[in-house]
Amino acid sequence: MQASSCGQWKKKANVAQVLNSILISSCSSTRLRMASAKANRKAATVAVELPECPVCMETMSAPIFQCQSGHSLCNSCTQNLMPPMCPICRQPLTQMRNWQLEDIIAKAKVPCANKAAGCVYTMVSRDMEEHLKECIFREMDCPFGVAFGKCSWSGKLKDMMEHFKERHAQNCNVTTDEEIELTNVDAKIDDRHLYLVSQSKMLFIITMKIDTLQKMAYWAIQHIGSKKAAHDHIYEIHILSKQNSRRKVVFTEHCFNDALKPDEVFRTGKCAVLPLDVLINFISNKKLSFRFFIKRIPAEHKNNKGDGNDNKPQGPKGPGPKGPNKDMQKNKSNGQNAPGPKGQKANKPQA
Repeated sequence: MQASSCGQWKKKANVAQVLNSILISSCSSTRLRMASAKANRKAATVAVELPECPVCMETMSAPIFQCQSGHSLCNSCTQNLMPPMCPICRQPLTQMRNWQLEDIIAKAKVPCANKAAGCVYTMVSRDMEEHLKECIFREMDCPFGVAFGKCSWSGKLKDMMEHFKERHAQNCNVTTDEEIELTNVDAKIDDRHLYLVSQSKMLFIITMKIDTLQKMAYWAIQHIGSKKAAHDHIYEIHILSKQNSRRKVVFTEHCFNDALKPDEVFRTGKCAVLPLDVLINFISNKKLSFRFFIKRIPAEHKNNKGDGNDNKPQGPKGPGPKGPNKDMQKNKSNGQNAPGPKGQKANKPQA
């Protein structure tokens, strides 16, 4: 009896060990699968090779439509195919969206399309469109041509100033050291002036406009680059009167970047604005002068949140009134008054 019970106990112990080993291996494999899944999700957010449209061979972008067989095409190809037939299976295209593929593309991080030109930015594709509007490595049109339609140049930012020096020399020779004098100015006629300015290896566009419909004159300075870099700069416009040297108007405002058109900046009113019935007091012999200054906001001003001492009055930096000298303090300690003004005798201490 004892031998049989001992054998049964050993069998139960062996079964328990086997079950325990199976449970441990199951848990470890589960952990491995969870870890690999996390790694795959992390890798998917870091770099994903985005699918290409089978028609134009460009990277897919939303909205993405499918044919009856499930093939996906980009939006531009879907609109341009006539008749609307899938080029792969010849089945009719539908208005059914491939939401899963659109979601993958929206969450994937992709390099800037101007990477070959030197841009190092990588971001999710949903933010790429805004970045491309302000990327300094993008292909740019001549600002003078955009404003007046008289120049077809396009190129890189690094070549823009040289282009202005060659083709628009009168529109890039302005500095903060001297006045800009406009000629043939008439407050009753629409007019526009544009200048390209280089400062601290950055380019800025100055635009002045007379709008007879709105009965306003506008000045704005825009930075060619990112919104953040633009907002880190402020500018001043000093409008000087040709009729009275003491008459002057000064405007101060943050810079916008060139992703916004000058007329859009003027519509916001966040620029230098002067009514035309006031502007006529600054014009003489059809001439108008103004000066400009562009300043970078210091880091301590941007990050200054107040330390509680901003409202405390500060004393003069120069030497203040002198305190009593040692002899006066010594006399006071001996019970003597300080010497009076000249011509008067000091009072003698009473006994």
